[in-house]
Amino acid sequence: MGDGQRANRLLSNRTIAVSAVVLVLIATAACWVLLSLYGQGTDADKARLESVRTVGTIVLGAGGFIALLLAARRQQTAEHDLATKRHDLQLREQANEDARHDAAERRISDLYLKAVEQLGAEKVPVRLAGLYALERLAQDNPAHRQTMVNVVSAYLRMPYDPPGDHADRERHRACLEEREVRMTAQQILTGHLAPAGPDRARFWPDLDLDLRGAVLIDLKFHDCSLRNANFAQARFVGQTSLLGIKFRGGTRFDDAVFEGEAWFAEAEFSDSTRFDGVTFLADARFDEAVFFGATVFRRARFRRDARFEKTRFAGKVIFSEAVFGGRADFARAAFQDAAYLPGVDFGRDARFVEVTFARDGWFINVQFGGDTDFKEVTFSEDVRFVGCTLDGLPYAPPEWEPRPEYEDFD
Repeated sequence: MGDGQRANRLLSNRTIAVSAVVLVLIATAACWVLLSLYGQGTDADKARLESVRTVGTIVLGAGGFIALLLAARRQQTAEHDLATKRHDLQLREQANEDARHDAAERRISDLYLKAVEQLGAEKVPVRLAGLYALERLAQDNPAHRQTMVNVVSAYLRMPYDPPGDHADRERHRACLEEREVRMTAQQILTGHLAPAGPDRARFWPDLDLDLRGAVLIDLKFHDCSLRNANFAQARFVGQTSLLGIKFRGGTRFDDAVFEGEAWFAEAEFSDSTRFDGVTFLADARFDEAVFFGATVFRRARFRRDARFEKTRFAGKVIFSEAVFGGRADFARAAFQDAAYLPGVDFGRDARFVEVTFARDGWFINVQFGGDTDFKEVTFSEDVRFVGCTLDGLPYAPPEWEPRPEYEDFD
């Protein structure tokens, strides 16, 4: 037994009882001796007995004080032992909690690795099982949702050719099966990105989506909410519907190709948005969309109609060298910051009816190839129509003086 353990050892009940009996015997013997020596009743004996009584009182007081000290020590020792036990209990609970957390993390890692392995399987049912396993892991473990979304996004970024008229029937069948897997992956993403869905517990907030170069088929992100989204160089096969989607961070569609109709009606872009080099092979609709940050459609290609009716551009917008092969309709749109359209080619009709330009509106070297309508348009600051052509003929409004050439907007 160590010195620390010996110091903290409590007196046993037996030791206390024996000590009390010994003290009583000693006191009895002392009284008998005193009475024998000084019990004659003389004045000297009385004085001696009084002195002895005084000393005894002092001794009893000292004994009581010692007893109090012993009781206090006993209480202190008991409290110390209780605190030690409580601390040991907390340590055990923390150790158990750490063990449970480690076990849960190991289980998640094992399930995650197994699901990822399933995504690389040749059989379609196995790949589908891997996707659903990742979905369940993300639903049950919010801290791992971004990781699971990154895995699904990486799968969609893998090279893929949609099924066509392949001469090889096996090849055609494999493409159809892979299409089913990709559609399932898209549905998993869209099913958890809508905050107003039927089951709010399924909504995964504050997620980034990286689908650069992905092949997306009949994508539907209705009323979804994303933080940062990157669709640069993505290929959108079939109809793309992003009605009411909300992009909370930066959004990129650089060099993306929309092979079917693209619907961005009532979409909300909270930060910078880039459509540089984007190609719309069918109609593109941005009706009532809102762009809060800087918006760039540099060298965008609209092969069919482009509709921006009632669209609100709260930040600077640039359409430099954009080409509109169909009808371009900006009726009742609002440009609340500077709008730069240098080198834009309107191949057919261009409607700017009731459009409001709250800041600069520059139409420089713009080609208007069809009917052009600026009825009831409002220009508040610097407006320029320099080097513009109508049906191949130079044009400038007679009441406006020519302005200097535009500057570089990059």
